[in-house]
Amino acid sequence: MPTWPRDQLLPAAPQSHATSERRPGVHPSIETSYAGHRFRSRLEARWAVFFDNLGIRWEYEPQGYAVGPDGGRKPYLPDFWLPKQKLWVEVKGSEKQLNVELLFHAAIPHYGLPNPAGPHLINEHQVRLLILGPIDRVGSLVDSDTGEHAGYSQPTRTVLSFRAGDVFQGSACFFANEIDIEPDGGLVGNDGPYINWNTGRRGGRS
Repeated sequence: MPTWPRDQLLPAAPQSHATSERRPGVHPSIETSYAGHRFRSRLEARWAVFFDNLGIRWEYEPQGYAVGPDGGRKPYLPDFWLPKQKLWVEVKGSEKQLNVELLFHAAIPHYGLPNPAGPHLINEHQVRLLILGPIDRVGSLVDSDTGEHAGYSQPTRTVLSFRAGDVFQGSACFFANEIDIEPDGGLVGNDGPYINWNTGRRGGRS
């Protein structure tokens, strides 16, 4: 698997820090220190705190890789590696910041990110990449008939998985010290590569 020098690596999407070049709805990243690491943004640091609170082991930007088909490889530095869950993690403040093509290529095993701990398999899917945005609060559910508390709605996150040449967009929720993953949420492309990924598909789980 080709790797890339860290000083030449690109984030998953370009971010401008100049006020005159800011895109609407996208705020500049602010570097933040936590647990001995210098995070590129406060949001990345918040996710590190979140992982620690749940007892999820993490590594920050452990290695960059060149991903994509032969002749079109591009450098990519994932934000986190979760060793126990065997998951790469990309953190972005908004969907507009996602480099869809780069992340899609990263999710394909034979020319994307490697899996140092072996594949994370669920129902024949290789679960490849977890995409995280702002940290949402857990919602409270109310019974429409009685008005009484009826449980909680967990915010869902996007996960990309791979099976038999196809890439799927599934969902993930955090529970206790684990991540509950449903990989088969819909076909979004293949290793042709053909991409039909709508990053706007979101929902909640109760």
